[in-house]
Amino acid sequence: MVNYVPSPEEVAAAQSPNGGWSKKQLAEWSIPWPPPKEWRAYLKAKWEGEDVAPLPRDEPDQDALF
Repeated sequence: MVNYVPSPEEVAAAQSPNGGWSKKQLAEWSIPWPPPKEWRAYLKAKWEGEDVAPLPRDEPDQDALF
């Protein structure tokens, strides 16, 4: 399955007036919620054709759920 990778200009254009990106928009780019640090650099590197490792997912600590 090939995911669409936006250009850095597209990422900047999708930014809301408040300075963020919606959960829906990030999901379209295969970015997990909440977005990890460096997600924009990851997309840029991927767009430039670099071989990048998957982004880490910030999973909540299970102890905090109980």
